Amino acid sequence: MNSTAPYRIPPPLRDLVMIDLLELTGSTTATAELLTMSQPNVSRRYRSLARHLGLERRSDAPIGRRFGHTPWITLLRRGVNHHRLANGVLRVGSGRQLEPLFAEADWAHWVSLGHQQQRQWRSLLALELLDAVAMADLPELTSEEAAQLALVEVRPRRDGHVVLICRRDPMVLEICSRICGWMELP
Repeated sequence: MNSTAPYRIPPPLRDLVMIDLLELTGSTTATAELLTMSQPNVSRRYRSLARHLGLERRSDAPIGRRFGHTPWITLLRRGVNHHRLANGVLRVGSGRQLEPLFAEADWAHWVSLGHQQQRQWRSLLALELLDAVAMADLPELTSEEAAQLALVEVRPRRDGHVVLICRRDPMVLEICSRICGWMELP
């Protein structure tokens, strides 16, 4: 990882990341903001990508599967995620209230989640759309969830305390071990 320059999505991967951000935010406007693009450009690029890859937007599908849930998108997502993780950056999501705590964290690519997406954090992690979810309070986890997830205590700034609920991916856990200490699961 180059510590002098923040991670930037390589241009050839931007359209694939755009699909993930559309899934996470549910909005072309929010996705455009995250990618520093215009909203019409995001809409146009998604329509073109959907046409070329045979994707279909389904607003009635569950969150995380609305903009192009196909086997090959899942495989492409893993490749894009690997590139980001290899550069030491986690995709972290939560509500806007926690965003300021991560403003200076060069290891976090922050995604502000809407209320619906926040309630669906488990599936967003399972679909590998997020590497971690930031929460001010630890939610109750089933024993099965506790076995599949890692809990990490983060103090992004002196006045903040956050728990990251992370996927148990070796690269995610390696980044977590560098940035903070582990918490014991309840």
